[in-house]
Amino acid sequence: MKRKINRVGPSTLTVSLPSKWAKNLGLKAGNEIEVEERANSLVVSNAKSPEKKEMTIHIPSADRFLKRILATPYMKGYDSIKVTYDDPKIYTQVQETINTLLIGFEIVHHDRNTCILKNIADSIDDEYDQNQRKYFLQVKTVIHQLIDALEKQDEQELEHVLLLDQTIDKLHVFMRRILNTKGYKDDTKGKSLYYIINLLETISDRCRDIARRIKETKTYPSQNFIELLKLIEKNIEFYYDLFYNPKNEKFFEIKQREEMMLHKIIEQTKNQKPSDFLYYHCLLAIAELMHNLSEEMG
Repeated sequence: MKRKINRVGPSTLTVSLPSKWAKNLGLKAGNEIEVEERANSLVVSNAKSPEKKEMTIHIPSADRFLKRILATPYMKGYDSIKVTYDDPKIYTQVQETINTLLIGFEIVHHDRNTCILKNIADSIDDEYDQNQRKYFLQVKTVIHQLIDALEKQDEQELEHVLLLDQTIDKLHVFMRRILNTKGYKDDTKGKSLYYIINLLETISDRCRDIARRIKETKTYPSQNFIELLKLIEKNIEFYYDLFYNPKNEKFFEIKQREEMMLHKIIEQTKNQKPSDFLYYHCLLAIAELMHNLSEEMG
């Protein structure tokens, strides 16, 4: 619908609210409403807190448990999740999922066959930009940490890569929850940010896969492989700078960087033994993810 802007006094502009909308919400003269700026839009909403979303999930057995069973309603904005089960072992699995993925949630009740998870930290959902920067920095750090572990051939450093990936997973799920429940201050960027955080999380996952493979086989890739990782690290630094300081002239440099990186990965892949295939498969996947990242930022 359209509304005409009216002038009240020398500098105040007003617009009337739709009467049906105001009546449905029980709004009267003197009530307060929320007005939020989003780029070229204004979002007008009732000042009352939105109703809490609740759901119940039944998990039949411990071997059917997946973390995503709880992570999905969390990301969709549910504030209370009741979990019913027949196997008491599921409680431990629920508790582990909270600890590793669900920021702000705690178990507020449990018995032999039931536990209830609730959001006890509503206010932490408000600082998306701050968490976005922290998240991007963590992804940069996991790549650097992996390089350090390979150069030192240090298994403890590899373990730190795996732990850091878990932190990134937790932030990733949390930021998706924020975007799903509260959106982003600029509506034109919300969907793009959702895609970008997914790309960054998958880059971290491929670093995790390399670290796991090394721990399993007790063999480390060559120095040439490490040099490719260093090239990836330089590129992610470049993307980070571009994300916060966008400049059109830098996108041509991104294309050159991507082409050089892909060429070097493919050339090295031709001469590697089959046991190293997973390492180079992960590098190719990271190269593709970084290309998608640059496309989305551009």
